[in-house]
Amino acid sequence: MNRFMFGFSISILSSLLWPVLPSTPVYIGSVVAGIMLLKRTPVIAGVLLAVGWISLFVQLLLVDEPPNTVQNIIVRGEIISLVGSNGDWLSMDIRQSNLKSEFFLSKVLRLSWKQAPKLAIGEQWEWVVKPKPITSVLNQGGYNQQRSFLSRHIVMKGNVKSGTKLEGAVSLRSRIINRLKPELSLFTHGDLMLALLLGDKSLIDSERWRSLRVSGSGHLIAISGLHLSVVTTWVFFLTLFSLTRFKPSQSRKNILIAGLLSAVAAISYAYLAGFSLPTQRALIMLLLLLTMGLMKRFSSPWERLLYALFLILLLDPLSCMSAGFWLSFSALGIIFFTLSKWTRESSSHEAENGFRLNMKNKLAMFWSVQWRLSLGLGLIQALLFGGISAYGLIFNLIMVPWFSLVVIPLSFLCFLIWAGGHIFSVELTQVFTLVDLSLVPMSQGFSMIESLPGAWVSISGQTIACLIFFILGLFLLFRVSQNRWRFISIILCMPLLLSVLFGLDTPARSEWRLHLLDVGQGLSAVIEKSGKVLIYDTGAAYGINFSYAERVILPFLRYRGLDTVDYLVISHSDNDHAGGAKLLVNSFPDARVITDISEYSQLDCRPKSILWQGLKLEILAPEIPKDGNNGSCVLRVSDVKHQLMLSGDVEKEGEVLLLDSQKTLSSEVLVVPHHGSRTSSTSAFINSVSPKLVLIPAGFNNRYGFPKKEVVERYLSKGAQVLVTGSEGQISVLFRHDERRVSTYRGDLAPFWYNSLFRFGENNNTE
Repeated sequence: MNRFMFGFSISILSSLLWPVLPSTPVYIGSVVAGIMLLKRTPVIAGVLLAVGWISLFVQLLLVDEPPNTVQNIIVRGEIISLVGSNGDWLSMDIRQSNLKSEFFLSKVLRLSWKQAPKLAIGEQWEWVVKPKPITSVLNQGGYNQQRSFLSRHIVMKGNVKSGTKLEGAVSLRSRIINRLKPELSLFTHGDLMLALLLGDKSLIDSERWRSLRVSGSGHLIAISGLHLSVVTTWVFFLTLFSLTRFKPSQSRKNILIAGLLSAVAAISYAYLAGFSLPTQRALIMLLLLLTMGLMKRFSSPWERLLYALFLILLLDPLSCMSAGFWLSFSALGIIFFTLSKWTRESSSHEAENGFRLNMKNKLAMFWSVQWRLSLGLGLIQALLFGGISAYGLIFNLIMVPWFSLVVIPLSFLCFLIWAGGHIFSVELTQVFTLVDLSLVPMSQGFSMIESLPGAWVSISGQTIACLIFFILGLFLLFRVSQNRWRFISIILCMPLLLSVLFGLDTPARSEWRLHLLDVGQGLSAVIEKSGKVLIYDTGAAYGINFSYAERVILPFLRYRGLDTVDYLVISHSDNDHAGGAKLLVNSFPDARVITDISEYSQLDCRPKSILWQGLKLEILAPEIPKDGNNGSCVLRVSDVKHQLMLSGDVEKEGEVLLLDSQKTLSSEVLVVPHHGSRTSSTSAFINSVSPKLVLIPAGFNNRYGFPKKEVVERYLSKGAQVLVTGSEGQISVLFRHDERRVSTYRGDLAPFWYNSLFRFGENNNTE
């Protein structure tokens, strides 16, 4: 095993846990030291050079951040993906072209354009853009957009103010997409075919995405290691079979020709997929493994995978931040390790059998690959996405072989026929009917799975951690023979076994938690007690495709293993508080809804007290139903030691009414009124509540400039600790006996460098 590559790769992978990246003097020093130690201690040299390389890479990637003083910038670039639309807004990814570093470091921007003209992939445009940082909402169980953006080299978001088209789509792939997309859209499964052939998922709607998630089969339509491996394998064996039959050779010429053609096929397929970063990674791994195999260079499977891992991390050290990296690498690793035995056996019989193994052995090896892929990728998706399809493993056990044997090769063949028809001016679009029919079992499987109970099983964060150790323990148990390693493997399996038998995370009866979720410029809070939940407000919803209830609240509950919502409190009807109400009401039909919104109300917001899980819920206001902010349902939650107030959007008028009501307002923790606006948080109200901890639900870089500086200073002057969700991400408060413990996503739950704030392009707007 190459010790330098091992040290380099392990160090890059460990960067996922680094709190900060080294400063310029530190990483320059690590590079110099690494070069000096290269011959003496290659492992340490690899570690030091990796530290320098990833630090330099990130600095080069982010070096062109626009300053905060710049309102609009001009960017030129090529449209590489039409991400989707929501209402009047169209989102797209563009590859910047007006950069000196574009030759060796691709930078991508995510732009949103309101009422955009007709756009096509491959077009060159010049845009006037209002830049925004890639800072995003961060919550447990939620989609980490910052990390995903960095893994794809997306360094900036922005809103397009105007655009000028410079050049039409000139690349071959762009012309193919623009011609094939409208033709495939006429087929029942045209969305899946377009994704399979060209990596364009723009035709896939939210319903189809949900079906792919529930069935655990999203990896089947994302061009990755599985797809490239299937195409490469088919081309290799068909070419070798043809050459052996019609032009036999005693030398290795036919094998080399077959290998070369299969490599060309893999590169062509990757080109059709747009050479996206996940496809590039899979292609590099595949070509490296193919080359080493054809060269008959002796190396263990571990060493071959290490070479592939090193090369990928050398070319793009941020690739390990994406789920696609782990899925692609795992797929190729499973295929490679399973076939390594077959390769050794076939090599020993090559002279007498001419690579013709009997059909029984071929089928046995094919089945061995398929069940390992189905099981392995299913478990990895569970670890990455916080849940598992209860029937997904069975579904994949059928669909992975079906895609490998039928769908992927048939799609590739029909595409070649279609392309040949266009060359000779013959319309052959109907050939894709065969591919459409081959996808019928998949869509029928979707319908069947969705009709069954428990189609998607959420896995809590603790269970995921236990499952990781369990899988590692099982792997060691079957791969090692030394007793000490077997003992370690048993220890690794114990957390999952104990959690199943006894439930390791049973909270104390007196313990309860507040989770103020990061939902941008809006409010949503979850109170957790004894495995039961009260939700206060739902965050906003925008257009028909986006709501924070779906993107943040539901994933958070799944991550925490919380599936019983007893109460849903909707303070008032503003979108940033009630946008996800309908989704949550439908998701938790047994929850009692407390609100003055007639559409949802089961209990009104008139002052009352409710005993829930040993906690006292006091609805303090309003005395009479009101429209607008001052009609917000104000809730005070308390036990014998701690008090929490959730105040919605009440303004000065509402605060005065609360003070006049003579109710007890004193609260240890306060979720401030109206996101820290000047219209709220009067001195009299602050004095009466007298909070020790103040939480402000305000989105990072929001257009209102919340929280206002003078409001924050007002709370600080009273000795309160102030935290803002936009800066901290999710804020969780644990109440236990006399203890109050605060943790934030960026500071405590996931304090990693890629979760830090990217601050350029901040708003200076006032109310």
